[in-house]
Amino acid sequence: MKMISFWSDINEIHVDDGLVLITGRYNHKNQSTQGEKTLGVHWENYPQSRGILSPCVIPESTRNAVLSGLLHQAAAKGEQTQIDQLVKAIKYFDE
Repeated sequence: MKMISFWSDINEIHVDDGLVLITGRYNHKNQSTQGEKTLGVHWENYPQSRGILSPCVIPESTRNAVLSGLLHQAAAKGEQTQIDQLVKAIKYFDE
């Protein structure tokens, strides 16, 4: 499905039973040149705006808690691929 133009440089970082977390740049109504680095969420093909996927933006403090929690969970389960993906996402926001 096509994604709304407000999102760019998208990277899918976590999928859980239809819930998808992404990182990327969100540029609300294309008002700036690049947009801000953001964590987004959508569920397969929801939410949509006029038939185009429109992921929700997660606020920074919630983003940090979610990424930390997922990293802890992946470490506890020994899921190295997921650990690597989450560390990459965390570094993305620190750059």
